[in-house]
Amino acid sequence: MDNSAYRNELDRIRYTAEGRAALAEQLMRAQSAERGRRSVRWPRKMMAVAIAAAVLVGTAAAAAGPLWERYFGHLDEGQQAVIDSLSATPETLPAAESNGTVMTPLAAFGDRDFYYLMLEIRAPEGTVLPDYGEEKGYYQLFGDVPGEKISLMDGDGQELYNNREFAWMPRTGEDNVLTAVLRLWPAEGVDFSDGTDKILHIPGLWVQSPDKVYTPVLTGSWDFNIGAHSGGVESRTPDVAGVTVESEDCGTMTLEYLRISPLGMRIRYSWSDPVEGVWPSAELAVVMKDGSEVSLANSVGSAGEDWSEAYGPFDTPVNIEQAAAVRWGDAIIPLEAD
Repeated sequence: MDNSAYRNELDRIRYTAEGRAALAEQLMRAQSAERGRRSVRWPRKMMAVAIAAAVLVGTAAAAAGPLWERYFGHLDEGQQAVIDSLSATPETLPAAESNGTVMTPLAAFGDRDFYYLMLEIRAPEGTVLPDYGEEKGYYQLFGDVPGEKISLMDGDGQELYNNREFAWMPRTGEDNVLTAVLRLWPAEGVDFSDGTDKILHIPGLWVQSPDKVYTPVLTGSWDFNIGAHSGGVESRTPDVAGVTVESEDCGTMTLEYLRISPLGMRIRYSWSDPVEGVWPSAELAVVMKDGSEVSLANSVGSAGEDWSEAYGPFDTPVNIEQAAAVRWGDAIIPLEAD
């Protein structure tokens, strides 16, 4: 991959200022509460990896759902149960250390199509990781050349194409600590919950300026095998035979495939009357039993002359047991109970 292509990839996965602002607003109360609960400091430098492992064990001992409220906001009991059932255990995601910096998975969960990782980055004692305003730049987990990219590899070292989003949690008062949340979703054919190795490689921490100059802060090599556990909730593939929607420009759209999980959806459809440069679509949403609807936070995909595929995550996990149907345009696809 050349530098131009890699920079295009950086632009595709960069989180927005609006997203960071929304996250900060959601988490302000949680941040204040955490400051009141800060624990006594453990012995320093030589104990860093042991401390990270202890933090992970302590995190797993409690329910994962409440911890993730720091990121998602309020979660009801059904959503918390989904996260708990999909969460990794400490032995599958140990901390990693490189050049004195320890990166610790505080929590992680995923299913076939989507994966969330909450990662603490603890620089050596005495390091100050300052807050940056929008006018000065913000932190990234990658640099601006291919050798500094974040990647996901299988057990044979082959790269697995995936989409990534990053969000930074509000600071807790320690100058040398940052916490990031990574959300990943792969291309078709990659199953996060199949139990095979999937190595997430993080090359370090950079500051990206508003004019896209990347300055290294912490560099090294941190690897996490996020494919080492399986999710506990199966996705559903409802019968979509005969489901059609009329488009404005391209005739009849026919739904060919739909997969829904508690974390997102994947869809494939075609249309009868192709028009050059036109790719029709219809709104996709989950209809809950109480009548409310849940749409995708965003989506990516691919398309041909007369077909399209799209997939993406929900803003927050969905309790599928409380889902009645999927709506595609004006078509309703019932979800049968397992």
